[in-house]
Amino acid sequence: MDLQRKGTEALDANRYWIAEPLLKQAVTESEKLGFNHPYLAKSLGELGRYYTVRGKFAQAEPFLERELAVKETMLDKDGGQTIESMGALIKFYLAYGTESKADPLGADVLAFVEGKAREPREMAQSKTTQAKDAPLVGWLGTAAANERNPIIEWAITCDSIGGAFKYKGKYDMAEKLYKAALDLKARVLGEGHLSLAGSYDSLGILCMERGEYKEAESYFRDALITTEKTLTPDYPEVYARLDRLAKCLIKEKKFAEAEELYKRAFGFWRSGPSKGGDEARAVFALGMLNMEQHKYSAAASYFRRSLAMAEKFSGRSSLVLYPHLQNYAYCLYHLGARGECSRLRARANAIAGDFYKKPEEEKKEVAGAKIAGGKKGTTADQSGRKRRHRSAVASRYTTRKHRRHRR
Repeated sequence: MDLQRKGTEALDANRYWIAEPLLKQAVTESEKLGFNHPYLAKSLGELGRYYTVRGKFAQAEPFLERELAVKETMLDKDGGQTIESMGALIKFYLAYGTESKADPLGADVLAFVEGKAREPREMAQSKTTQAKDAPLVGWLGTAAANERNPIIEWAITCDSIGGAFKYKGKYDMAEKLYKAALDLKARVLGEGHLSLAGSYDSLGILCMERGEYKEAESYFRDALITTEKTLTPDYPEVYARLDRLAKCLIKEKKFAEAEELYKRAFGFWRSGPSKGGDEARAVFALGMLNMEQHKYSAAASYFRRSLAMAEKFSGRSSLVLYPHLQNYAYCLYHLGARGECSRLRARANAIAGDFYKKPEEEKKEVAGAKIAGGKKGTTADQSGRKRRHRSAVASRYTTRKHRRHRR
């Protein structure tokens, strides 16, 4: 325990030269206690974490695998006590380790939680009291370990590893895990709980990435409805979910519905401005929506408003202003206001510097530099060739002169 504590403290303090020998020695000592001892699992996990932090993933992998193996012998695997550890190892495999090992372990997690979700038994649901007409707020914090329902922990793990699979482009496995998490949450928390909106969001984003806009729209609608039933409009989550639904509708070319959603959002901030500047984003979104339909006059009006809002919220020199300025300038260009367009673009470039420089622009600049350098080099080469030519001519003339002299 002493070796473990000192090694962990050194690791957390980035004193790796001290942490490694201590953690290795802790593993050696804990192995003497038996294969199913909790100290061994802890020591193996910390040494695996050390190698992961150091970027030595091939060395970390066997220690993390042994950690899970030890936990499976000392914990109730059939009761789901190792699900969280399995999820951690899956995320390691996908991010740093042997990616092919993630699929079978993910299938094991999925088989377990789907089986539990199908069990015909009543899930205990805690009763809460609240004031009349007050919104039900779903609490998403972390309770003490002995207070958590293990089923909720399984759902959180499924959401987490589902995101890891999605990041790797393994959409089928990600979808199954997201849906399993949704089923578990619905059985334990009820159909109207806020945490279900997060699962709807995850599934909607997944469908958007696959180009399945109709399915994505359905999930985003469920997420927004659940959130609006649970939270008051001044919560930022409400606008964020409205925004996702509107962007999905735009992908489906349902411009009128999307516009109505954004206009409805203005009612969210009647009691006061939002803390995150959502008003400016809503007006900007309306500008983008109209610009996509080539309604440049209406779009310019929205961009002018969104720019003023963004300036008020973030200041006149903030990088946040760049897209407002550039899109406003683009609309003015199409409306024939070239002078104002140039002024706005110059201001945008002055604010952004090289931050927003596009790769194509950088390639053009490099190519231009090469051409310029090539021309300079050509001029120098031409001058050199002329000098060499004059020298050769002079040399031949001198040779002929010497020959005549000898004759």
